Amino acid sequence: MINEIYCSMDRKCKSPIGPAQEGSEVKFSIRLDKVSKVESPKLIIFRIDRWDERQEIDLELTDYSYNNNYYSCQFVPETADVYYYYFSMFLNGKYEEIRRGKLSKGIFGGREDECFQLTAFTKDISVPDFMKGATFYQIFPDRFYNSGEAKQDVPSDRFIHSDWYENPNYLPNENGLILNDDYFGGDLKGITQKLDYIQSLGVTIIYLNPIFEAHSNHRYNTANYMKIDPLLGKEEDFKELCEEANARGIRIILDGVFNHTGSDSIYFNKEKRYATIGAYNSPDSKYRDWFCFFNYPTGYESWWGHDTLPKLNKQSQEALEFMCEVMRKWIGLGASGFRFDVVDELTNHMIYVLSRVIKGEVVFDSQPSVIGEVWEDVSTKQAYGERKRYFTDNTLDSAMNYVYKDALFQFFETRNAVDLLDTIIRTIENYPKDNLDAMMNIVSGHDIERAITRLVKGAAGGRDRYWQAQNDYLDPESYLKGKELFKLLATIQYFLPGNPCLYYGDEAGVYGFRDPHNRKTYPWGREDQDLVKFFQRLGKIRQDNPFLKDANFLPLVFNKGACVFAREALTRNESLFVGVNLSDEPIDLGFIKADTVLYSTDESPKVKKLTPRSSIILK
Repeated sequence: MINEIYCSMDRKCKSPIGPAQEGSEVKFSIRLDKVSKVESPKLIIFRIDRWDERQEIDLELTDYSYNNNYYSCQFVPETADVYYYYFSMFLNGKYEEIRRGKLSKGIFGGREDECFQLTAFTKDISVPDFMKGATFYQIFPDRFYNSGEAKQDVPSDRFIHSDWYENPNYLPNENGLILNDDYFGGDLKGITQKLDYIQSLGVTIIYLNPIFEAHSNHRYNTANYMKIDPLLGKEEDFKELCEEANARGIRIILDGVFNHTGSDSIYFNKEKRYATIGAYNSPDSKYRDWFCFFNYPTGYESWWGHDTLPKLNKQSQEALEFMCEVMRKWIGLGASGFRFDVVDELTNHMIYVLSRVIKGEVVFDSQPSVIGEVWEDVSTKQAYGERKRYFTDNTLDSAMNYVYKDALFQFFETRNAVDLLDTIIRTIENYPKDNLDAMMNIVSGHDIERAITRLVKGAAGGRDRYWQAQNDYLDPESYLKGKELFKLLATIQYFLPGNPCLYYGDEAGVYGFRDPHNRKTYPWGREDQDLVKFFQRLGKIRQDNPFLKDANFLPLVFNKGACVFAREALTRNESLFVGVNLSDEPIDLGFIKADTVLYSTDESPKVKKLTPRSSIILK
């Protein structure tokens, strides 16, 4: 980067690299050749959404080398916020601007909407230590493992599959409705019974999809926030799960669905299942103001128009206080935090209040954590007329990293490694380091295709459930191809900044398109043992190298289908080198000073060569 005009990832150009704490000094420097006539060089900087309040700060000649002059200035972000900036000057009599180009390098004549970003974070940022250097395991509770123990008070209208290995129902009922009302009987005790297996994968955090009483298998239509769904077990089962998991160094994160409830709930009670007077039953209901009616009772706001999911009133103080009590209860019973479902639909005020409740509690001698479902850049997310302040206000510790997910699959589809690196650099540039180190890096999940299917057949796009079902099967050759590609992808995923998240069953060879095909049961007794052992090995490498929790990221080779990078310890002389080669040509690794092979797809790996369509991890 010596000859770059400016690069925000170069300490000679910007210090500190990445975000800065509010009230701290940031130094900017641009590098221009000595033969040019430079007049009025300036830093132009402004807060996001406030471009008309931009500041112009003069750059002064501060240093020089044989060929270049350095022009510098200091800036102090007085307020925690996102700032955009670029540089301007008259160069040889012509007005020029330096804008952000690929890999955060400054270029002349860049797009006017391309600025560099400086995220200024609040002084009281506090990310729990257990969120760094973690390995996540996401479980869809109904489909993981059935303990076989009898359940009590299970509603009689639930259909439970007799064959654990058959596919979930995907067709609408006779009324054309998709109710997600078929169950397999996975339960909390089943998870507890499989904790030793989960631990063998190097897992330190289990993220559970909703477990509260609800009348669908996904349970995002909450019926009672204060009660475990009877098909999953009892409150005592949850407490036992948390205790047994914690004894193995594993934390439990719950799904907090605080944007909406189910219409079939004690709060709304449209289906009249409960004896309570719900908001739908009477305008005098104590829950009436929890929801937004525009034509009582049939006209009400719902999540994306689904009338079975009435939205909670964001202005209801009573509803907000109740959600706080919900979190206090389950944290008190052992939960180590919450993942906020559709967090962008909650107001900044709600997120702030809810996060402060979580951060004010203590479980297993540490502060619980807050994770958000965010599909875009977490630092600049805007939704429902409001710029979100997830990181600048210290409300979210982490988020599901869909940005990495999209970039990884794009890399495997196009072999364009530069775009992948640009995405990684943007997160390093935009996310406070504590948050970056706590990110939840996903490649599969309950809302997206499983990785093996995505790698072989691509994304489902807008295709319906019937098409997905007809195209869901993989023949042995296609499965083997997807499996080997998945190994390569996971090798990158597991060692990027942040924490990998393994979706239950991916490690056993489960594949499928979107809901419900991505929610099949874990194939106990039918696992792909080779794949299980692969993920156990990746998990062990992470556990054996704790410096990864906050290690620096150093790109080495990102071109022609190759992705090679290092993770370097902050304070100790330790490094991991990770290489994946999707190209048809070998990659020379002779510049890497490492001689210990921790993993390789080659039976007889050569430390100095990365063969085509292979991966390697060196220490």
